[in-house]
Amino acid sequence: MYYKIDLNNYEPREVPEYQEFTDYFDIHYRQIDIIAEELDNFKDSFGKDWQEWKIEELRDRLEDNWTFYLVILDYKVCGWCFIDWNRKYPYLCNRYIFPKYRGRGLGSDLVWLRCNEIVKQGNKTAMIKLEDWNKPALSVMKENIFTKID
Repeated sequence: MYYKIDLNNYEPREVPEYQEFTDYFDIHYRQIDIIAEELDNFKDSFGKDWQEWKIEELRDRLEDNWTFYLVILDYKVCGWCFIDWNRKYPYLCNRYIFPKYRGRGLGSDLVWLRCNEIVKQGNKTAMIKLEDWNKPALSVMKENIFTKID
């Protein structure tokens, strides 16, 4: 399901340390290796292969006005997410937390990190897709800024 995010009254939130990338060549080669390995090895909790994106697409996305965020905990990459700036409203997509870092609220932090960035860029509306089967991702729905779009 797609949701509109109303950021008119949104107050920026504190989020974990992260790195922001708009240029593929700014990403350290070891970080690329870590992301590629996780994409190759990952099976979600429903036993499906990760099919949201492939490492080969990262450069293309960044060249096409997307922003990539890596979240860092204990000096290690623990998750990532994107904003696609090419749509009518910025689109929050491909939020992912490494399995050993789950259950700490980092998935929600990735939503707030991007909402902070969207507001900082002067936007007041965004879009996100949340799948009904993904119960952890749906935990952000308790916030009143989300409106389901049919």
